[in-house]
Amino acid sequence: MNDTQLKGRMMLKVVGILYIVFAAISIFGGLVAIVGGAALGVAMGGDMALGLGVAAAVLGLVAILGSVFGLVVGILGVKWCNRPDKAGVLFVLGIVLVVLAALQLLAAFSGDGSTSVVSALIGLVLPVLYTVGAWQNKQSLQ
Repeated sequence: MNDTQLKGRMMLKVVGILYIVFAAISIFGGLVAIVGGAALGVAMGGDMALGLGVAAAVLGLVAILGSVFGLVVGILGVKWCNRPDKAGVLFVLGIVLVVLAALQLLAAFSGDGSTSVVSALIGLVLPVLYTVGAWQNKQSLQ
């Protein structure tokens, strides 16, 4: 099958690149949080500063772990956007991304700020586009 016949190819490639960029930024932010948290705990001393430092480090680690998944998904989207035989795997990854984004949206509704809901709604766009691109490639295979 010719690559130009894959309808979702360009969508997967663009969204995959966006995932790579956002994941790299988030990984950097997580590293800054870990280093900053450790520095705060050491420099300030005391139980409260130590607690804040540990919390910042843990949040940085969580951000890195979540971002690594986004990085892998982005790389696979770019690498396999021309491969209809991999569309099923990309589709499943897209569904996982949509579920995670939907959970984030539900968590935002339980919060008190409307900006987090708007942010979570915007955060749902990329996973949906990724999944649609994978589905279009999957349909091209049939």
